[in-house]
This record gives sequence, structure tokens and C-alpha cells, in this order.
Amino acid sequence: MNNILVEKDNEATVITLNRPERLNSLSHELIDELLDALEEIEEDDDCRVLVIQGEGRAFCAGDDLKGMGDIPDGRWKNRKPLKRFNVLPQQKLIAALRDFPKPVVAKLHGYALGMGLDMALACDIRICADDTELGDPRATRALYAATGMHYQLPRIVGYGRAMEMMLLAEKIDGQEAYKRGMVYKSVPADQLDEMVAEVVNYLRTAATRSLFFMKKQLHDQQDMGFEDAHRHSIWMRSTYDIEDGPEGIQAFIEKREPRFTGR
Repeated sequence: MNNILVEKDNEATVITLNRPERLNSLSHELIDELLDALEEIEEDDDCRVLVIQGEGRAFCAGDDLKGMGDIPDGRWKNRKPLKRFNVLPQQKLIAALRDFPKPVVAKLHGYALGMGLDMALACDIRICADDTELGDPRATRALYAATGMHYQLPRIVGYGRAMEMMLLAEKIDGQEAYKRGMVYKSVPADQLDEMVAEVVNYLRTAATRSLFFMKKQLHDQQDMGFEDAHRHSIWMRSTYDIEDGPEGIQAFIEKREPRFTGR
């Protein structure tokens, strides 16, 4: 894997986008490697939190407009295009991030633009440096958002703000992104590592299975009516088990820190 780097640190796994000479802009090969890594990490019971970051001067400047390259064989080889709908590699990546069963932290610096911002919004928690530049410049290239921005952004910042950012190709810094609720924290660049480590250190010992079900509830229920959301939660409770549940309750009774296994 040349386009990404994967490093394990106890219960945390870090994926680094590794095309610094192109500001980590996405190629089809990079996306394919990233999807392979996500599938492998999903099956790794020792991993309880995933961090995605970029090497060099940027998190990700978007798709590589100088050329995405050929779509690799493998997962795409036997794909049969449908008459009305054909899943793009970028769409599959966004879906994989949103559905990942462990918390995903996006560590943002430099640029998070276009598909780079799509990726960040698909992660669960976003932490950025104050001088990060976030936005969607696709309107200035006569492109449109086919990879999730139109769905994710208005649910985070509101319909009006999303419309303004996308139509006007507005770029904002980390502090403004924090004010709009796009990121959990925005900190000076020299404090970014420390802030991310603080969040990761909490998540690596958290009740991972419980966090997954909270993610699923938020994703599945955001367009449901109130009663349907209740029924969905009841279905989840009757269908899935969280082994850490008794430990969480016992730790509360005994007034101690819980010792979660992540299951």
C-alpha cells in the first residue's frame, strides 16, 4: 500500500492518506486501498477507534482533477452498471465510513475540500487546526456533488448554510467550522495532536459496541418520524446484545471507572 499508511497503536488504528505531493487528492487506486484497509480494520477486534489523517500539508484537497487513474480490478472487476444508477468508488467510500462499526475520528489540517470534506463529514468526530480550509469548490469547476455533500452538509449546518456554502463555493477556516457545528473542536495547529490524542484515549477504552448502536440509531432514524424512531430503537434492543452493559451498570453502582471490553 503506497497511497495510504496504516499504523496500529494499542486499541487505536491510524490511516494516513499518503499522496502529499498532490495534497492527498484522491485517485481510484487510493480509494481502493482505503476500502481494503477499512474492511480489514472492521474485522480487527483489537481496534476500538479509527483515526484518518493526511500526510504533509493537507488532510485531503478532494478528487485528483488531473486524473483519477483507471479503476483497479478487484472489487470493481465484475461490477455490472445499472441502467439508471451506478455506484462510484467515492460513493462506496463515503458509505463505508458512515457505516463503520467503530468510532471514526477525522484529523483535519491544511485543506479539507470537495471530496476531502465529504470524507470528513462521513466520519463521526472531526477535529481540526484553526487554519484548516474547509469547503466545496466543485461549483467553480462546473461539477456537482455526487458523493454525499448534498446529503451530509445540510444535516450538520442546516439547509440555508449548506446552500450558501455549495453554490458560492465558500471556504471557511477551522474556527468558523466550529461555530457552524461542523467540527467537534478547532485548535491552534500546534495543539492538534494533543487534542486528537485526548479524544482517541477516551474512545479506545469506551463501550465500542454501544457506540456503534448509537451511530446506527442516529443514521437510521434522522429521517424517521418520532414513533417510527421509537419502534426502531425497540427493534434494536430486542435484536442486539451489548456484553459491556452489565459492567457499565456495576461500575456505576461501585463508583469506579468501568472496564469495557468493547463487545
